[in-house]
Amino acid sequence: MNRFYESLVLLTGLREVHHRNGQTRAPSDAEPSESPSRTFECFVNKLAQVCDSRRGGDTVTSLAILRHPDRLQYVFASNQRNAKDIEKTSEFVYSLLYYVGSRGPQPESPGGDDSSTMFRHLLRNILNFNIKRIRYYAKGLAAHLGNCIADCERDDSSDASLPTERESLVRAATVLLASPTYGRIVDRAKIGRIDQSLHWSELEHFIGRLASYTKAVQAIMGARKRFPELFEVDGFEVQFVASSTPLPNPMMAFQAGLPPIQRRSARPAHDIISRMTSDKDKIATYRHYAEELQRCGLDDQIAEQCGKPRFQPVVHSEILLLEWLVDEYAEETHSVPFYGDVKYIGCSKPTCRLCDCYFAAHNSGIRARPPHPNVYAKWTIPAILDESDGEASREKTRMVDTVLGKIREDAFREMREKVSERKRFDSNTDSSLPTFQSNASVLANLDDLSSQISGLSIATRERYPHRVIKGKAPAGDDAWSVVAEEGEDEDDDDGGGVIVFSGRKMRFISAGPRVY
Repeated sequence: MNRFYESLVLLTGLREVHHRNGQTRAPSDAEPSESPSRTFECFVNKLAQVCDSRRGGDTVTSLAILRHPDRLQYVFASNQRNAKDIEKTSEFVYSLLYYVGSRGPQPESPGGDDSSTMFRHLLRNILNFNIKRIRYYAKGLAAHLGNCIADCERDDSSDASLPTERESLVRAATVLLASPTYGRIVDRAKIGRIDQSLHWSELEHFIGRLASYTKAVQAIMGARKRFPELFEVDGFEVQFVASSTPLPNPMMAFQAGLPPIQRRSARPAHDIISRMTSDKDKIATYRHYAEELQRCGLDDQIAEQCGKPRFQPVVHSEILLLEWLVDEYAEETHSVPFYGDVKYIGCSKPTCRLCDCYFAAHNSGIRARPPHPNVYAKWTIPAILDESDGEASREKTRMVDTVLGKIREDAFREMREKVSERKRFDSNTDSSLPTFQSNASVLANLDDLSSQISGLSIATRERYPHRVIKGKAPAGDDAWSVVAEEGEDEDDDDGGGVIVFSGRKMRFISAGPRVY
């Protein structure tokens, strides 16, 4: 594992010291369409997204839906959730699914699905569960919106009105996302002075993130129409796979016998390159490239990453779920019983570069969400430190070697081009093709969005009842609502157990902690 992590640290260091100009986009998430498979995959991704309630990566969530003879099983996994957080999220997911499934045929709403009672209930409860993200996006939007309005006001001016409500903000962002103005924002994010374009690219991102919650509700309601059996209230259960236990800092472990001053200088790029290939000419060439990058502080970046106390790799949710499925059905004569035979694991974020390599090398044929090229040093696979012999160990070694080969290829390419891909937002904020319009029309739309923010009390901390479903079905339109009370501090990660909710009897099933 020594050479695996030093190559990975070199690659992440290269990407930190040298960025490309411009923002590379995450692949567009599938939208509901006439294709049943696209509609289904969009639903899986969006249901995972609404569970990803906090920034920072801990709550990144993956989902697979299985069809058993007597029930449907929604199996989730998150990067780092403890038992309490898993229970809270399980309640939230079960409540969403139960509410959708327990509603009878819905009357046609004059404004379409987006103005229906069901839509409003789903959107409100999803926003409440994701309150920390919504507050962050609202603050970020407000911070950059003023600069963008000032940019437009060089030629034009306009007044703002004063609506309120968090839901209104998300709806306003959704309208703006679908308008020609958003294309203009994208244009401004790509061109112009760097200090100006930064504000526009950030504005583009925050608008896209807020609007994504409307798309999530649309995906859920679209799946209800196309696949009503997904929401049969007596026939589904919700299960979370326990998160992995973080590894200790692998670089510190490998250097445990060295004094602190030597640990910092023990892994310069010059030495790492010599262990990445046996080709002497190649070593000389890439050492030269690395030397040129020292002016950007390459070795400092490597040393900083190696010494981080929080450099504790975890199993990403997609791989956690993939390996759980493979282990769970290892003794079965049939394959994993995916719903509709769609061998797909959805995720709240596009799959990272290393997870994509892992899935590509895996012999299960299970697909994950299309990837972005971001690489994270805090990445590992299940049982990576297990040195026991046997077929499973040999397969693990093969997988690690395959991913390591891709890491080295990427690192050599980064050095060869002397420029690293700019780290982009994981979240998709794709728009339609840009169109051009006057500053006045852009300003009018931004002022309208600004008025939504002015009515949003970002600092006020709202308290909502935490409803726990038990026994029989919830009664009444509002009884399904489950809203988590969020603390200001991040939850501790203890690897916890798993709680499952199943049908009206609400049985609890523990899959137990998994330690890797």
